[in-house]
Amino acid sequence: MHPAALVACGGLVWAAKSIAEQRKRNPRGLPLPPGPRGLPVLGNLFQLPQAEQWKVYQEWSKQYGDMVYLEAMGQPILILGTLDRTEDLMEKHATMYSDRPTLPVGQFIDLSNSFAMMNYGPEWRHDRRVFHQYLNHNAVVQYHPIMEQEAVNLLRRLTENPENFRDHVRFTLGSIIMRVSYGFDDVETNKRLVTDAEALVSSFTEAIVPGRYLFNSFPSLGLLPDWFPGADFKQRFRDLDKMNRHMLSSPFEATQNNLKEGVRSAYPNMATDLIDKLQDDNTPSWIGSETVARNVCGLAYLTGADTTVSSAWALVFALAANPEAQKAAQEEIDRVVGNDRLPQLSDREHLPYVAAVVKETSRWHSVVPLGLSRASAEDSEYNGYSIPKGTYIMMNTWAFMHDPEVFENPMEFRPERYLKDGEFNPNVLDPEVAAFGYGRRICPGRHLSNDAIFLLAASLLAVFDITPPKDESGKPVKLEFRPSSDVVS
Repeated sequence: MHPAALVACGGLVWAAKSIAEQRKRNPRGLPLPPGPRGLPVLGNLFQLPQAEQWKVYQEWSKQYGDMVYLEAMGQPILILGTLDRTEDLMEKHATMYSDRPTLPVGQFIDLSNSFAMMNYGPEWRHDRRVFHQYLNHNAVVQYHPIMEQEAVNLLRRLTENPENFRDHVRFTLGSIIMRVSYGFDDVETNKRLVTDAEALVSSFTEAIVPGRYLFNSFPSLGLLPDWFPGADFKQRFRDLDKMNRHMLSSPFEATQNNLKEGVRSAYPNMATDLIDKLQDDNTPSWIGSETVARNVCGLAYLTGADTTVSSAWALVFALAANPEAQKAAQEEIDRVVGNDRLPQLSDREHLPYVAAVVKETSRWHSVVPLGLSRASAEDSEYNGYSIPKGTYIMMNTWAFMHDPEVFENPMEFRPERYLKDGEFNPNVLDPEVAAFGYGRRICPGRHLSNDAIFLLAASLLAVFDITPPKDESGKPVKLEFRPSSDVVS
């Protein structure tokens, strides 16, 4: 047979096989959700936006509806454009749409220890339960003395060196989480651990950004031999895996060694309590093993540090750019707290405007603008459409929080939108319905994050005026808000 004929026959066989497979996976022949038309094989690969993706997806949702379907090199992607649609999928159909995408870097980095990356199932539920024991709404109250102590330390650092406020804020929030996780009271120990964890989070985030490495679009490149030109990414990922393993084991083992030597933090923390329970003959069944204990403690920092810091930086920017809101919050603090002490978390219910500032910060700046992606567990049918197994599902949280039908003048920073007659208005959508994720995978550390950001806001407002920098002539520089387009913005 002529070679051209062989190729043609091979193509027909492949096409027939693909059609048969598609019919098996979609027996009712349901259509895929609508979306922009792509190219053969490549699909929508070159249409995927690389900057402020949420704004592009918002426009596509206006054109195609609240479910926008894309494909990139055969990988199906679903963009959810409204909060109602997101809540329906993530809550009413949670078992089908609560998996995580399979990341190509998983070839080199062991992600099995992180329940943030696990698929939904018994193991995930077990590890999350352990996490929840220590960071639920009632449990975080025991960590308030740590937060209040670190807030005082932050104010001292800012007084001495206000120019480095970003570093001071990052270290303070990181130190809170490290102390809650492991109980280390030594400042230098926490600095070292926070620095190591920052490097790990930053490197991992870079590794999974679509388009940053060709490997993310072509996972089979992971099979290249190390000596092959361009395969140096493999060693970078292996180094990242070593960092990950070190961060999971080193702090936990240090806590174990401290306890053996009789060194115990004066404050409650997760690692100490877990180690104590593991050594007890009546170890609670909800813990399981030391491996679970290590993983849960490590995950507390790795999943919370970047997001909380991003919120804090946005808060500082918003206060500097909105002096009227800053003044109103300061007047409330002066009236309620006075000038002879610093605000405490117990003052929150009497500081509704300051609490509204925190809420508005989480709405105005979406820390994770497209949510943490989910994946469909099986081939499924939803709302008359076929959703293939393994579809990446993104939730356009930024669009939900900037919907002019829900929030008047959504681009403006207006804390008073949540208040009526000095109290919270229940008729205004609370940003927490989206800021920390959805359904069964909502962030279990949200209560700690909320408390830390509120205390940060109240402490800064009680002591400082936050203003824009000045130019050479002494005039305030006009501030421009430019969030990054990373997974954590």
